[in-house]
Amino acid sequence: MFLVIVRRLVCASAKPRGRGGGRGARYFFTLPTLGGLSLRKQHQDSLVFPYSREQVFQVVADVDKYSEFVPMCVGSKVLPGSLRTDHQVLSMNPETRRAEPISRRCMQAELVVGYPPFNERYTSSVELEHPWRIVATATPGGAMFKHMRTVWEFVEKKPKQGEAPVSPFVLSANTLVLFSIEFEFASLVHAQTASLVFDHMAKRNLAAYLGRCQHLHGR
Repeated sequence: MFLVIVRRLVCASAKPRGRGGGRGARYFFTLPTLGGLSLRKQHQDSLVFPYSREQVFQVVADVDKYSEFVPMCVGSKVLPGSLRTDHQVLSMNPETRRAEPISRRCMQAELVVGYPPFNERYTSSVELEHPWRIVATATPGGAMFKHMRTVWEFVEKKPKQGEAPVSPFVLSANTLVLFSIEFEFASLVHAQTASLVFDHMAKRNLAAYLGRCQHLHGR
C-alpha cells in the first residue's frame, strides 16, 4: 500500500512509461538533488483491476497481511488500540469530484522494509475513507523517511456501450486504482541504498495487489 516505491531517474521531468492492457499512465518524478542524488521522490501509477471496488479497497486496507504479499515488506501490523472512527467526515469522491459525508477510520500501522543490509521500521497514520480512498502518512522523526505520503483512490469502472470488459469473467465490477506516493529520505545513505534495489519493486507494486485479489477472489 504505502510501502515506498523508488525509481532511478536521470532527469527532473516526468516521463510517462508504456501502456498496456488495463494499465494507465505511470509517472516518475525526481525533485531537487543533493550531491547528484535526489532525496525526494514522487511516483504515480494506475491499473484497472477486474474486481469490485469493495474487494480492492479491503485488500489495500488489510495492513496486517502486507508482509504476505507486498514486495520487500517483511513485517506489518496495525498497532493495538490505535483504531478510531470519525463519523460524518467530508471526503472528495474521485468519481463526482464532490465532497460527500462518510465515516472515516483512522489507525496507526508499523511496517518493516527489508532490503540488504537494512531492515527499516517505520510507523504510518492510515486514514480509510471508505469506499474510495486510503491515505497513509509516515510519522515524522523516523530513521528512514523525513516525509512520506501515499494515496490510493478507487474508481468504479463500468464498460461503455459496445466496449469490451477488462476481464471476460467480470462485466461490471471493474475498478480503476490510482496510486501516488511522495517522500523524502531522511539521509543520503538511505537514498543511495534504496535507489539500487527499489527499482525492481516499482514495477511489481500494483501487480502484487492484483495478485492478492486473485488469491482471495479467484479469476
